[in-house]
Amino acid sequence: MEFKLFSKLASLEGIDLYMLLGALVVLGLLIWAVAAYAKRTKAKPTDAPEAAAGKPGRTQVLVYGALSITLAFVLSYFKLFTLPYEGSVTLLSMLPIFAYAAYFGPARGFTAAFAFSLLQVIQGAYIIHPIQFILDYFVAFTCLGLASFFPKNLPLGAAVGGFARMMASTVSGVVFFGSYAADYGFTNVWAYSLVYNFFSIGVDTILCVIVASLPPVQRLFKRVFSKA
Repeated sequence: MEFKLFSKLASLEGIDLYMLLGALVVLGLLIWAVAAYAKRTKAKPTDAPEAAAGKPGRTQVLVYGALSITLAFVLSYFKLFTLPYEGSVTLLSMLPIFAYAAYFGPARGFTAAFAFSLLQVIQGAYIIHPIQFILDYFVAFTCLGLASFFPKNLPLGAAVGGFARMMASTVSGVVFFGSYAADYGFTNVWAYSLVYNFFSIGVDTILCVIVASLPPVQRLFKRVFSKA
């Protein structure tokens, strides 16, 4: 495992660089939109049926969803460590999806997680077989939406969602990458795949759980999403 945060960012070029810059611009615009919307609704209470019922309006849901997906996409470019075959530990890229899913429920949470999987494919997918592609991207990243079943416990939701993603990729590793096990001293393909995915997705998940458990972070998420 190699620390490559700064070297990876410095090496970005072409479509990757343009995608990151574009995502940063979109993120800035979304943050501005959320701040402006929150300020407007605070100054002028709405009488919309959703507000009266204490439910988020459609516009709020879309804006916060776009904000969470974009933030997750930007953070996915910040790779702290990299492993062979595109494995990596990112700078809490899954956490915004976990938070959105936990606060807005399964339907919206899984939709956001699936949208994030599409962005991961666009960012660059490592594909050797159609089933591997589906497992490692569409299935694995959509599993992040499982955090929606733990609305009152973001750390637990992050742990469950991250573990499910790790297991989906572990199955993919056993079936499609098991032939590499002997090269790394493993005689059991399940042990090889589990260890490999733990040191990428597992470590990524642990970082998300630790940060999500910090009191200042929990207060921040509650303050942000309480306006939604």
